[in-house]
Amino acid sequence: MTPGSNIPLPTARVTVDVAAPVRLDVSGLLLTADGKVRSDDDFIFYNQPSGPGVTHRSGGGSAPDAITVDTSAVPPGIEKIVVTASPDAAGQTFQGIEPTATLRDADSGAALATFTPPRLGTETALVVMEIYLRAGQWKARAVG
Repeated sequence: MTPGSNIPLPTARVTVDVAAPVRLDVSGLLLTADGKVRSDDDFIFYNQPSGPGVTHRSGGGSAPDAITVDTSAVPPGIEKIVVTASPDAAGQTFQGIEPTATLRDADSGAALATFTPPRLGTETALVVMEIYLRAGQWKARAVG
C-alpha cells in the first residue's frame, strides 16, 4: 500500500501488526464520526489490551505488537479504529527505523496488505493504518 491508499476488508476480523528494527508501542483508538474517543475505554494498548471489538497483542519483544479488530463486534457509533505506533525508547524517533504494518486475516494469518511509510524523520508517534467504515463497508487505509 502507499500513503492514502485503501482496500476493502474481505473478512470481519483483521489484525494489523507493526514491525520495526526496534521495539514499538502499538495502540488502537476507537473513534466516532467526529474523530473523538468516547472515553478511556476506547484506548487499546498494552496496559488495557481489550475493548469493544478491538484487542492488543504484545509481541513480547520477539514478535511485533498487533491490534486485532472484529468489525462485527465494534459498537454502533464507532466509525474508525486508528492503529498508532511509537518507539518504546524515550526520545527515539522513526528516522532510519521505518515500521512496516501488515494487515492480516485474523483467523488464518494470511497477509492482505503491507505498508511502510516513506521518508520518516523526527516523528516520535505515527498513525500507521486506519480500519474505517464507509457506506456500510469496512476498509483499511494506509496513513503514515
